[in-house]
Amino acid sequence: MAKYLVTGGAGFIGSHLVPRLLGDGHKVVVIDKVPWNEANNLFGLSSPSLEYVENSVSNTDLLKSLVENADQIYLLAATLGVRRVIENPIGTVITQFDQVREICAVAKSSQKVFYASTSEVYGKTTVLPLTEDLPLVFGEPAKARWAYACSKLMAEYMLLSLFRDKKVPVLIGRFFNVVGPRQNQSYGAVIPNFLSQALKGIPLTIYGDGTQTRSFCHVTDAVDAILAIMGNDKCIGHVFNIGTEDEISILALARKIKKLVNPSLGLRFVPYEDAMPKGFEEILHRVPSVNKIRQYTGWSNKLDLDEILSVCLKALKGV
Repeated sequence: MAKYLVTGGAGFIGSHLVPRLLGDGHKVVVIDKVPWNEANNLFGLSSPSLEYVENSVSNTDLLKSLVENADQIYLLAATLGVRRVIENPIGTVITQFDQVREICAVAKSSQKVFYASTSEVYGKTTVLPLTEDLPLVFGEPAKARWAYACSKLMAEYMLLSLFRDKKVPVLIGRFFNVVGPRQNQSYGAVIPNFLSQALKGIPLTIYGDGTQTRSFCHVTDAVDAILAIMGNDKCIGHVFNIGTEDEISILALARKIKKLVNPSLGLRFVPYEDAMPKGFEEILHRVPSVNKIRQYTGWSNKLDLDEILSVCLKALKGV
């Protein structure tokens, strides 16, 4: 039985990945700071193959020992949410640096490593759709939101160097707006927040004028993508976008959710400066090309936006 280590495994994506790994017959060790109680996304799992370690990836001795005993490693631990990043840029960077540093120190060529990167690494790049080989453009360091993107990109550089220099099989996925059940609304994700507001019968809050565009990928499709690239040795040493190419403006998304839940709902437009802490900078358009992952693995998303909204709405209703 293979042993898989998942950092941040009690988080949103991790809590969907871990059951899949267990279901495939693997032993899974999760390290996460979230206490083991009913509020933990994994608490309902009952499996003798699951080991939960309540601790931080910054506990270097512990993390090193867990890495040394793993056959595959999934690095998902991260600070999530633009507001949280701006309010704690140092902690944001440390979370990424500590886990990647230990991987680079002790990982062996017999271990596969998946790193969860982000569309944020594209920064202010304006070419669309975003492809994995584009030059990257960041904002100035005085704007704290870029701490997350910079730490993720540095992690990519370190891990790809680990592959080149020590032949450790590294694979990187850049996630674009993954959504689904168990997503924490406090992180600022637009779909769960819109749906929650709609269910409460209050106006949907749109920051800025709503012309900014995004695309959304359901978490089960994202997990399928992770497993697809981890299961294909041709993907080793590569970076892959994980998302969909179905672009929609935030205003159009709000109108779609109104129609789905309550057509009489109002819309409330809030200027960024009235809602976001100092150091915020909006990105107007962020849509990936998924040609590369499709060509390497045949993966494509199964759920379109309407299906995603339906699934998320049922989850919020507890249906």
